Amino acid sequence: MILQVIKWSRTFRLLLILSIGLCTACTPAQSGNTQQAQTELQQRVDAAHYSSFWIWGNISSSPYLQQATELYILQGEMNWNKPLKRSEFIPQGIQVLHKPQQKIWIVIRSHHLQWSNNNIQQILQRLKHWENNGNQIQGLQIDFDAKTKNIHQYALFLENIRKQLPQKYRLSITGLMDWTNIQDQQTLSVLRHNIDEISIQTYRGSVTIENYTSYLNKVSKLKLPYKIGLVQNGRWHAPQHLIQDPYFKGYVVFLLRTTNRL
Repeated sequence: MILQVIKWSRTFRLLLILSIGLCTACTPAQSGNTQQAQTELQQRVDAAHYSSFWIWGNISSSPYLQQATELYILQGEMNWNKPLKRSEFIPQGIQVLHKPQQKIWIVIRSHHLQWSNNNIQQILQRLKHWENNGNQIQGLQIDFDAKTKNIHQYALFLENIRKQLPQKYRLSITGLMDWTNIQDQQTLSVLRHNIDEISIQTYRGSVTIENYTSYLNKVSKLKLPYKIGLVQNGRWHAPQHLIQDPYFKGYVVFLLRTTNRL
């Protein structure tokens, strides 16, 4: 009986040693996974940490919207009517709000550059409606995806818009990351004399573009005041040079209608 107890005791000690060894072996991997998850979470764009937003539709009220200092609000789209061969302004977005404590930009999404005088008057009316409702209207932002090879044509279009825009309004544009490859100094000169800022979009749809750092490392060479456009819940790790870049003016976060992880 005693011999049997001794055997059981030895067996128990052996199992205990093996179980401790297995747990010890598992701990580093589990810890590594936890750290990786925490790092991944930290690198996602949390809207609560930002104060400037794009609003493209009805967004649920959130504390970070109440604390926002600047809003870029979609108010229409410029389309080309092929059968009628003319440009048409299609009102879009939310109704006029009363946000006297926040800076407001009116955003127009455009699919072409052949705006008519009537189109421009429609946009000016939008700006005035928001301004008459007690808002701090900063100006107009144009969202147009010009191909890099056609950027000079777009710059001339912006020059014309600037001439027709009252001086009290600033002119902003969104920009593709590929525009950081622009080298034509004449084009850059036209842009510098006519726009107040460019918001470089680091995402496509609702997903962050993987190699955004390779583009952002070149954006300062444009010598244009710029902001970086991020997408809510997208991946983001700020390049170190941004802190010392005099042309960098902050971030704008594109808010999603849902907050699912991407």
